[in-house]
Amino acid sequence: MENFTIKDLQNFEIDINISTLILSLLVSAICALVVKYFYKKYSQSINNKDNFSNIFVLLATTTTIVITVVKFSLALSLGLVGALSIVRFRAAIKEPEELVYLFLIIAIGLASGSGQLITAIILTIFANGIIYLQFFFKKKKSIHSDVDILNIECPSNSYDQVEKKIINFSQNQNLKLQLKSFSKENYLIFLTFIIFDESNGKSLDLLIKEIRNIDIDKLKINLTKGVPIAL
Repeated sequence: MENFTIKDLQNFEIDINISTLILSLLVSAICALVVKYFYKKYSQSINNKDNFSNIFVLLATTTTIVITVVKFSLALSLGLVGALSIVRFRAAIKEPEELVYLFLIIAIGLASGSGQLITAIILTIFANGIIYLQFFFKKKKSIHSDVDILNIECPSNSYDQVEKKIINFSQNQNLKLQLKSFSKENYLIFLTFIIFDESNGKSLDLLIKEIRNIDIDKLKINLTKGVPIAL
């Protein structure tokens, strides 16, 4: 067996076919867009779907580039292991479903970067088929209702103002709110409400307007309408 030295690894040249790279990037990006569509339409996640799914295409294409580069070099592969060992994710995954989608996107990037384009396409079709079937059978077995999901992000020192505004408003208006998720990261608080609005959206629009009128820096509000949930 031929022995490799450090000098051999340093002199190893990477020869990447640009047309093949572009094709791999296109396949991974398109597959990620398809997964993003199915995630936003059929996912049962109540977190901010737009904010989370916006990373799908970038994550898939980045993974594709990384695998395309390191597969030609043992030295770069070893360097990648060291680089990944110092990476830390600051944002916690709030729902297990989100983690599954991240693994799916990474798998698409891995397949595309290694040149297995057909595998990436088959994986996308198969995974999205399972996502749809799970949604279809779950919808048949359960009673579903379309509700609105309100996500609020605010500094922790302003949380009392937001909470007071929401409580007072819900008591005075025909608006039912159910707190579904509460989390705190560093100095920020993330709130997720399920909204049962019987006023055709008028009360909800007023509530959002009232919250926006509070003088708070770094306040973010995201509203997702018509989300199917099991009652």
